[in-house]
Amino acid sequence: MTEILNKINKASSVFYCQHILDSINNLSELCNFTVSNDNGTGVIEYLKNASLYEEDANLSRTYIVRDKKTDDIVGYFSLKSGLASVNERLIKNDQITFDTIPAIELANFAVNNAYKNKHPKIKEIGTTIFMDFILPIVKYISEYIGVTILIIYALPYESLIKFYQKIGFLRLDPETEQLLHNRVKPYYDHDCIFMFQKI
Repeated sequence: MTEILNKINKASSVFYCQHILDSINNLSELCNFTVSNDNGTGVIEYLKNASLYEEDANLSRTYIVRDKKTDDIVGYFSLKSGLASVNERLIKNDQITFDTIPAIELANFAVNNAYKNKHPKIKEIGTTIFMDFILPIVKYISEYIGVTILIIYALPYESLIKFYQKIGFLRLDPETEQLLHNRVKPYYDHDCIFMFQKI
């Protein structure tokens, strides 16, 4: 992973990305991370209280994005393996079965509101993080494991859904979406909406 991080960091003129455990400063500065939407407190709770546990348990990997000039924390994201389910059907004895599609899950993704307020002239921060860091890492991983889609369970807010659609995520048709939510949506994402894009 060091190889791909070095490569994408060289390509970015504004930000750089590192694994959360790459610097002691990442851990000490997390207390200053904020989000603009009160409903987004879950991503703060994850970053401050659960990310290190999940690192240790090999449940996910979290990455911090920083400003190259100021070293301020710009945002963060976490990735883990996942799956989507399709083609639900009945088999013997009224059992339901379905096919699975291997996926990488963008489990957490947030821009630091404190950074946005400090640097109001810098626009499209979330899009930049996604295009310059998340997608290259996902494509790098896809060269080594069988995976076909990137998925996210998005908070059900119109502005957020539109943002994810703008960066390439799609929704399923309502019936298929509901079936998938019934089968594989994690408990902690119970109010969220499944979205995906091909890798």
